[in-house]
Formats: sequence, structure tokens, C-alpha cells
Amino acid sequence: MELRKITEDNIDEVIALEVGETQKDFIMATNLRYIADAYVLNAEGEPTIPFAIYADDVVVGFLMYSYDTLDHESFENEAFYRKKSYFIHHIMIDKHYQGKRYGKLAFEKMLVDIEAMPYGEAEYIALFYHTDNIKAKTLYASFGFSEPGIIQDNSIMAVKTL
Repeated sequence: MELRKITEDNIDEVIALEVGETQKDFIMATNLRYIADAYVLNAEGEPTIPFAIYADDVVVGFLMYSYDTLDHESFENEAFYRKKSYFIHHIMIDKHYQGKRYGKLAFEKMLVDIEAMPYGEAEYIALFYHTDNIKAKTLYASFGFSEPGIIQDNSIMAVKTL
């Protein structure tokens, strides 16, 4: 299992990845849109890296995280408000490769990368997941993420202290 940056050699494979029919409601945007978002965020000074998830030299998934300040107005009463953090925008495993622990292994690898703080010091890792996505809730909780009770657009926030 390894994470590789998106390049001209793998971008088409990443764009072609799809989740299963029962998971489509859990995905907020296409992989292409997330890659475009990374371009825009980087241009605006928010370091954002999209990665292809590889297993045995095959692209099996996609993930993306960024380094920023958690300063949304809905966070005002939280300990992490206005703190530097890593934010996980997206993680997905293609429908043909699900059930093989690739998601968990990729998430673990991403956390190791984030904990090395490649873009700067941070106190938190944050993410949102769809309220009906029980597998995501279980995965994130197993890595020490807790829910401060913030819900936005059918998504629950989860936060981990570094």
C-alpha cells in the first residue's frame, strides 16, 4: 500500500475510480472535482495534496488532505477554532477493490504522513463524513477521531488531536 501524488501518468485512472451504487450518496463530488479543488486551494495558499492509493502498483483509490486554519464560524465555540490543522477532504476506494482493507490501510498511511506535519505544525486533524456512513464513523473512531456535534449539509465533523 502506498500513496502517490497525482501525475499525468495516473490522473486518468484516478478520475475513472467509482464507489458502489449504495455509496454514491456519501460522495460530495467527483475525483476530478477534488483534483480541481486542490489546484484552486494551492493557488490560494492552502497546501493541498491529492493522492492516488496504490496496492501492488494498481490504483485502487483516491484521497486528499490540506493544511489550513479551522476558522469556519460554526467552529467558534470549539477548542480547535482558529487552530492550524490538517483537513481530510476525501478518501475513497474503487468499488472493485472494496472489502480488502485498502481504505483502512490508506487512511493509516495518510495519518502517518500527516503526523510528520509536512506543511507545518498543527494541533488537529479534521474531516466530515455523511451522517449515514456507519463504516466511515467506525473507521474514524478506531483511529481516535471524536465528534464535537457539528453537522453541516448531512455531514458530521470528526476531529483528532495531534
